[in-house]
Amino acid sequence: MSQAFQSPGFAALAADRAVETRLVDERWQAVAWDLGTGRRRVVTDRPGGVHLSEIEPDGDAIWWFDADGSGEGRWRREPFAGGPGGAALHGVPPGRAYGVAFDRTGALAAVAVGVDGATHCYVGPPAGRARLVGSAPGYLSLADLSPDGRLLALGGCPDGDDAVLLWPTDGLADSEADSRADSEAGSRPNSAPDGRTDGEADARTHGPLRIAGDHRRRLWPIEFNPLPGPEPELLLVVEEDERYTVATWRASTGLRRHPGLSFDSQISAGWYQGPRGVLVQHERAGRSRLLLADLDPPAGQAPATRELRTPGGTIHDLSSAPDGTLHCVWSRESTPPRPLVLRPGAEEARHPGPDQGDTSRSRRWTPRPYGRIHSFVSTPAGPGPWPTLFLVHGGPATHDRDSYDPRVNALVEHGYAVVRTNYRGSTGYGARWQHDYGHRVGLAQVEDLAAVRAELVADGTALAERTGLCGFSWGGYLTLLAMGAQPELWSLGMAAQPIADYPATYRTTTPALREVDRQLFGGTPDEVPERYRAADPRAYVHRVRSPVLLVASRTDERCPPGQVAGYAEDLRRLAVPHELLWVDGGHYSRRTADHRSVLAAMVRFAGHAWPPPLPRPPGGDRPEVPDDPLEGGEQP
Repeated sequence: MSQAFQSPGFAALAADRAVETRLVDERWQAVAWDLGTGRRRVVTDRPGGVHLSEIEPDGDAIWWFDADGSGEGRWRREPFAGGPGGAALHGVPPGRAYGVAFDRTGALAAVAVGVDGATHCYVGPPAGRARLVGSAPGYLSLADLSPDGRLLALGGCPDGDDAVLLWPTDGLADSEADSRADSEAGSRPNSAPDGRTDGEADARTHGPLRIAGDHRRRLWPIEFNPLPGPEPELLLVVEEDERYTVATWRASTGLRRHPGLSFDSQISAGWYQGPRGVLVQHERAGRSRLLLADLDPPAGQAPATRELRTPGGTIHDLSSAPDGTLHCVWSRESTPPRPLVLRPGAEEARHPGPDQGDTSRSRRWTPRPYGRIHSFVSTPAGPGPWPTLFLVHGGPATHDRDSYDPRVNALVEHGYAVVRTNYRGSTGYGARWQHDYGHRVGLAQVEDLAAVRAELVADGTALAERTGLCGFSWGGYLTLLAMGAQPELWSLGMAAQPIADYPATYRTTTPALREVDRQLFGGTPDEVPERYRAADPRAYVHRVRSPVLLVASRTDERCPPGQVAGYAEDLRRLAVPHELLWVDGGHYSRRTADHRSVLAAMVRFAGHAWPPPLPRPPGGDRPEVPDDPLEGGEQP
């Protein structure tokens, strides 16, 4: 059986049972793992693969999301040991998976589904009849269900009124919920700057309890403390004053920040061992680190933190077994992803061994008046300059890392220098770098790409006449925007599953991504049309003069196919050399063969656009595109 490249999900009450999402015959499938015997059983055999799986707390059954090509589907359930399966919750309509959670014992499950532009939350016993708890327009993600099963935590827009919503599951009437919230808010603990109380009901809408964000702070709900207590305690991350801080919320105390756990760039967190233990993963400048802390330090002291020794690189995924063992998926630039098991307090992480590959790699910091642009540069062996491809990351709220990317190796082996730049808008470099570019969506980012290009041309790394762009998803969008906005700089563009027409994409994409766009632009295309026009690749298509490869899927729900086809028609009418390649798998295929075929098409297209052929590597034939289990496509 192939290696897993997501960390396992463990049954909280059955230490010997877990679920993994593993590659099986080049498709991601749900796999039941019996840790006692070491036996693994493939649970699913979906032609399009499975990307979401969970295990009930008692380990009795495996859940997985059975999605169609558009991303809509239902949760299904099968006994851990095998046998007849069926609907995980009856009465839940098909929709998009916005989250799943269980109470402490597994007697109650909760799911959030997106249907017709709204989020609907259901609860019920596993394999039983579900009931609707609440609905709200737009996109909300289900963070967790409290251990007693009485409270749902959902996340909305981090800087909006719905940043954190807390919905009771016990059928409280609106008036009762408001009364309870008003009672809890009586002492007005931890009031927000505008007078709101953190965790109070919205009296205007008779809505659920909420913790609101605004332009000065953003909030993300993480999970409830799994141990029973007098009241549910929710773990959160708060961004304010350019810091990312671990926080907790209880109805009786409101939002409480823990200043001793405050960082200058993005973090994630989770409860870990003991009543108030917390594990923090800190991402900075493309590398990960892990820290342990206790939220109940001695009186008058800040939480003491202890950093775990891990090899340099990136932790892609992480989970904790019931005994406290940490199961990580780790890689670095020249080492493919592999499991990394940490036992805090028992042993240090083993060094994974020497790097693989012989490409030259470096990190560049390009100074600009607004800050330094960080890039990872990989070049073939020997002297430059080289034809250079910028492999532009998607998101934009993600970043390129010190991690293995098979696309980089394949392109370098074909003679290209490859540049991965963390432009403004990327995470991992602090709040100001991510947010402060004045709603100049796309334009600020391609300015950063141009600045790095100029430096690489000047120092002899990149051939000025052969610098190009290659991107997936939002990276494909930046590729197309730069090809039109900066036609004198780029002699090749390759864009897979891109935004080619921003207003058209906004109208037809998913509710979750419309919310992302409203945050990026500060409104909708009707509210701020000039911002969308300035950021729209189609507005610049008449200036494109170099070859363009477009890759699209007819079942892509995030970057719908019609707007890509329209852009291709514009290129045809303008007689710009281009190719439109249609592929299966939607926005992000769960089949590794699909990713290999796209990368092979890009290698072929670049070879035709930049003749004569590049020198062959030692040994004769050009290398094949690698059959690597960690695909290169973006998954926002």
